[in-house]
Amino acid sequence: MCGQNQTAQDSDGVADNSDPDAWFILWILTAAMVISYADRQALAILVQPIKTDLAISDTAMGIATGFAFSAFYATFGLVIARMSDLYGGRKVIIGSLLIWSVMTALSGAAQNFFHLIAARFGVGAGEAGVAPASHAILARLFPPARRSLPLAIVSAGGPVGIILSLLLCTTIEQRVGWRLTFVLMGVPGVLLALVFLIVPRLKQSKVLKPPQDHIPAEQARVLQMLVLSPAFLSVSFTLAGLVYLSFGQGQWLPAYLERSFHLSRSNIGVGLALTQGLGMIFGIVLGGAVSDWASERAPLMRALLIVGALVLAGPLTISIFLVKSSWAVFTLIGIATVFTALPTGALWASVQDRLTDSARATGAACATLIGFIVGLGFGPFAIGAVSDALTVNYGSESLRYALLISTSAAVLLLLPPMAGVVYFARNQVIDV
Repeated sequence: MCGQNQTAQDSDGVADNSDPDAWFILWILTAAMVISYADRQALAILVQPIKTDLAISDTAMGIATGFAFSAFYATFGLVIARMSDLYGGRKVIIGSLLIWSVMTALSGAAQNFFHLIAARFGVGAGEAGVAPASHAILARLFPPARRSLPLAIVSAGGPVGIILSLLLCTTIEQRVGWRLTFVLMGVPGVLLALVFLIVPRLKQSKVLKPPQDHIPAEQARVLQMLVLSPAFLSVSFTLAGLVYLSFGQGQWLPAYLERSFHLSRSNIGVGLALTQGLGMIFGIVLGGAVSDWASERAPLMRALLIVGALVLAGPLTISIFLVKSSWAVFTLIGIATVFTALPTGALWASVQDRLTDSARATGAACATLIGFIVGLGFGPFAIGAVSDALTVNYGSESLRYALLISTSAAVLLLLPPMAGVVYFARNQVIDV
């Protein structure tokens, strides 16, 4: 949000989205996102065996799955995003891949809660670079009117990673235990880092290097303009609600299904892969395509897509914690996930549309900081704390009611920022 004549500015030097190099880079970045989400999701899938082995509470697991990851992810994201704006995305992504992969493997060596937290700090810090750098690269590759779909595709790498993690972690854990599972999950990231190092098309790509035609904006000034922008804050807090509905409460879904429905981990993995995982992919890609179609006609249509999808997603997500049959719960997870995922590309495109090349990664990191601290940091922690508080009265069903209470509160808190998204789109406000 550092310039008003953004469309004209981006039209110069932005690759047409029929360029094969643009799509090649998009798929490589999507692969990085797949591995990122697979590694971060592993802990959520392995909550029960880790909780039993290390003898820690739901509150502690909420900190490990939420704040321990998201605080470092969001905070380091600002620092690493600045490095991406200054030095180019390729170096940042290589470093990120290596750091989070090593820390994922080290998670398997945890002997207590503090070891686990330290490993999660490292995973969060490492993964902090891949999304802002990827968004900045794609914003330079694709023009504004055709930006939602590429951003949606790279975001769809998240649910693909979740599916792989659900299938791999549950299968591997049953055979070799949770510790070696973490070690094996760390291998693909190292291999992809080697691809970025040695593939000529990636080494020589100008778009993976720092922008040459722009003077890097001072980060403090960029951040000040962003946090003082009501339009930006409306989008960012709406993103926080989407993150909670997609991943915050999702961190507890495997444990919820195991405790309340007494399903095996392998059945949970397959069930969530077919509903949550595929639902995310379908929703994100469909939403990105529809958003591009809508944004070519009127900015308000993109905003209405965002709000309409989330208005439907809220009650559907709440209903997941009201049903008693496994068939019903998986059906609702799949439907709710599609609607939650629909606005993903539109929200990220709304962030990038008002940023210059020299501040793209920083802007994406700032939105991530707000979205992930609120949605993925506070969300899982609050669910775990409420679950522990309700255990005396509700026993193994305490998690069900904790998820019901927390998700209902999140849906209500999402209403004001969604209203802001529509208001600023209707009035076409660009205030920084």
